[in-house]
Amino acid sequence: MNKKAIIFLTFLLVSSALSAQDAKTYLANLDPAKDENTIVQAADWCGEQKEDDAVKQLVALLTDSRDMVRLHSVMALGYIGEEDAVEALNNVLLSDKNATVRYAALLATVKIGDREKSEPAWKKAKESETDPYIKDFLAKMEEKANGK
Repeated sequence: MNKKAIIFLTFLLVSSALSAQDAKTYLANLDPAKDENTIVQAADWCGEQKEDDAVKQLVALLTDSRDMVRLHSVMALGYIGEEDAVEALNNVLLSDKNATVRYAALLATVKIGDREKSEPAWKKAKESETDPYIKDFLAKMEEKANGK
């Protein structure tokens, strides 16, 4: 092999090893005992990297007492797009006390796209939701589904 190919393969090997170490670090930082900023950064990284291994930990964080932890966990799950998270996101949509977190959960379920699992929650949310932005979004989704 020529010198350029060896350098390139060495670079790939080193960057893969560093990426695996990053994943371990960020997954470890999804611990609810960590501070809010650390968890938020880890959740954002997992979402950007579409880190499937983070789904269970992110779902567990959906019941955290800190709004920003729940919000960034919801957003990360939406970016990852794992259908196994839809039920947990639907629960957030229907029960979270923070409207921004509920709105993000709605957007995450739309992004994931499992209509069969999401539509019942969307209909239930449309009946019980008090936030005008979420109500409006749900109404527009319904209009679009009905061809209006």
